[in-house]
Amino acid sequence: MSISYKIVENICFLINKLPGRGVKGIMMDGEGKLGDKDELPKYMKKNGLKAKSFLMDDFYIHRIVSEKAIRHPEKAVIFFPGGGGMARATWLHYDTARRIAHNTGADIYIICYPLAPEHNVRYALDWSEKAYSIFIKKYKSENITFMGDSAGANLLLSLTQRVDIKPGKLIVISPACGLEDGRNRDIRLKMEQYDPILSVEMNDLIAENWCRNVPLNSSDISPEYIDYTGFPKMYFFYGKHELFYPHVRNYLMTLMEEEVHFNQYVKPMCHDWALCSFFPEGREAINRICRIILKYA
Repeated sequence: MSISYKIVENICFLINKLPGRGVKGIMMDGEGKLGDKDELPKYMKKNGLKAKSFLMDDFYIHRIVSEKAIRHPEKAVIFFPGGGGMARATWLHYDTARRIAHNTGADIYIICYPLAPEHNVRYALDWSEKAYSIFIKKYKSENITFMGDSAGANLLLSLTQRVDIKPGKLIVISPACGLEDGRNRDIRLKMEQYDPILSVEMNDLIAENWCRNVPLNSSDISPEYIDYTGFPKMYFFYGKHELFYPHVRNYLMTLMEEEVHFNQYVKPMCHDWALCSFFPEGREAINRICRIILKYA
């Protein structure tokens, strides 16, 4: 780990021990606050970026392209931001989209899929499947990359199972594995002390809202239950200090036994570290993601 990451992580642990909600409480409070849920930040229309937004069934899709990069308009990145199915994209997501646009020249789409508490994950999947049917009319499927983090990572995996025409590759960042009750919950409770930002209480809130009326062992919510037959190559980025780490590790071991084709990049870091460009590890991950989008099969 870089010195800068160690310092920030230790500060988070210290704050979590102080009276009050701590970092984990702040993160949990943010899950239920949508704010200007569909508005593209103004800074995404500056600094060499060209942005356009359009509605599909009352939910926005933002298209971002770079005016600086060598353009590859034949390539599209469909980005499903995480947020527990209850919060919109943050600065981290927009910064990552900006960097990918400038480094690849591809068309970047930020997907504002339906969220809880108004909707659940199955509604979001139905909407996303309809949105994808538009993209495959414009781009060759092999030139489409699905990318997402946390709940967005789960969503793209479930969506890929649903569609007959699969995208060319999947970039899966910190998927939320092991959401079930019982044994899996106990494992997450033991892991919570090592995670500076996530809590089991937050997971419970997500299960109650985003997963409403959906069994937690459904392939619509849990990657462990997806049929990976015919899937494209997957690239996983996750951390050893995140709540989901034991489950992600076991999940990928199962995929390996089933001879599912994937690469994995793991660091002794927190949830979504691969989006954190203010750490050298995050910048390295984003650069790797750009190379995957442009070159790798």
